[in-house]
Order: sequence, then C-alpha cells, then structure tokens
Amino acid sequence: MTDVRRSMLFTPANVRRFVEGVWKHSPDIVVLDLEDSVAPEEKQTAREMVQDAIPLAARGGAEVAVRINADTVVEDCNAAIWPGLCAVVLPKAETQEQIAALDALLTRLETERSMPAGSVEIMPMIETAIGVQNAYAIAAASGRIRSFGVLGEADLTADLGASFDALQTHDVLAYPRGEVGLASRALGLTVNGRAWTPGKATIADYGDIEALERSIRASWLAGCRSTFCIHPRQVAAANEHLRPSTSEVAEAVEALRVYTEADRARLPYGVLYGMVVDARIAQESRDVIEYAAACDAKEASKASRRAEIEAEERDGPV
Repeated sequence: MTDVRRSMLFTPANVRRFVEGVWKHSPDIVVLDLEDSVAPEEKQTAREMVQDAIPLAARGGAEVAVRINADTVVEDCNAAIWPGLCAVVLPKAETQEQIAALDALLTRLETERSMPAGSVEIMPMIETAIGVQNAYAIAAASGRIRSFGVLGEADLTADLGASFDALQTHDVLAYPRGEVGLASRALGLTVNGRAWTPGKATIADYGDIEALERSIRASWLAGCRSTFCIHPRQVAAANEHLRPSTSEVAEAVEALRVYTEADRARLPYGVLYGMVVDARIAQESRDVIEYAAACDAKEASKASRRAEIEAEERDGPV
C-alpha cells in the first residue's frame, strides 16, 4: 500500500490535552515531541508519558512517530519505542555512525518488546553544515530510512551564519536543500521537506495562509511528498496541497488513455494537446492516479475514525 504522510504534526509528549486532542487536526502522522517543544526541566516527565501517549495520538487514524533528542538518544528510545510507533525522528543528524548506532538500538528494543523487526523507521533531520556535507552517507546508512530531506531551517541558518529572516526574500538554504534532495532521489527515498518560496512560509510561519499554501503547492511540484508541521493550519495546507489536484488526476487519466490507445496501435507514443505521451509519461500518470486514490483512502479512513470518536464523546462508550 502506498504511504501517505503529507502532514507530520509535532505535539509535545508531556501535554496530555494536546495529545488527546491532536486527532481533531487530522495529521497523517503525529510526531510526539521530546525535543524542542519540551522544556529542559520537563524532559523526564515527557519520557514517562510518551508510551501512554502513543495509542492516544493514534486514535484519529494517524501514524505515530517520536522526535528524540540528539544528546539523549538511548534514554529517549528506551522510553518511546513501543508497539504502535512507526518512526523515530532524529534531529541534528551529522554522521552515518549516528544512524548505525540508532539502528542497532532500535533492533534491540524491537526484539525485547516483541515488535516486528525493522518496523520503526528513522527520519533524520539535517540541521548543521556537517550534516549537509554528509547527507548522502546519512541517508544511505540504514534500510530504516525511507524518507529524507528535512532541513531544520532555524538551526541550519544559524550554523551557516545566515539570518533566519532572510528566508523571506532569499533561499539562503538553496545548496543544502538541493544536496539533501539529490541524496534522497539517488537512493530512491521519498522526499520529505519543503521547496523555498518567498514570503512567510517557513515551518515557523503559519499566519499568512496564502503564503503557506503557495509554499506547500510549490513543494508538491518540486517532488516533496511530506512535511513537518508545528500548527494545525500547516496540517490542513499539507493535506490539501501535497497531493495531486483534481485537474492533475484528470490529465493523468487522459494521458494514460492516449498512451494505451497508441500502444494498442503499436505506436511508440501518443499525443495529447500537442505533447508526446511516451512510456515514461504513462508511468508518471499511473503514479499520480494511484497516489490520489491512496490520499482519498487515507482521508476516508481518518474521517471514519474521527466520526467514531465524536460519537463516543457525544454519547459515551457504546
């Protein structure tokens, strides 16, 4: 089945009301956060709460991941790796050795806790110049890595000596963005991240809805299939725009029809609106149609789960 992970919403693991209510925002993945959204003095409390938070966060049909701290990997994983978890988000990934060590730790915990081998993915975040330099080695370091390309924009701009505010007018992260994108494509991984667009459209900006939607739509066209979110407005934009539009699906259906007819006539390609439709375009069209159907199925599944929760909250357990 095609993975649909357009929106990945960070939710602090230590705030139970946020965890209990995250289903209302309909993210494809809930990322229980042990890192930036948790104050230092609350880290241990968050670790103690994360196991119980996993099934709560999954109630609305989302997958559940956890973002750990780069300096407390063992402690965080010991607390968070339990059945129901799909991935570990590793911030400040810089070397393949980090990934290998995390992979070995996950393997041990999966075995100890009767979880399927290899079921917990690794999602590295690139947030330093060293991480950019080692991007390919990091992405290739484990079979647990299925998506790649996230830049920690605030930390990375700081590490490069650039202004975070400059991202509104200049893509100061153009080279890092291209480097991680190429690594992801070269390894056949799903691209997780954002394309740059002018305006307030970073992960920290969610007030300008038009800029946000423009950024997400540009990300889809640039090949990105998922993005991290810190606010529900970003979730809604990602769910709507990190997928084929109605017109794209209609065009894909028509292109596939034209190619199929040409193939039956033993022609090398068909022509649609003056454009050549060859085998490559036909396969891209199939992918668009399949992914649109997967997105529709994901939305239907989440809607059904949300309706069940709403009924339970209104009427009480049946």
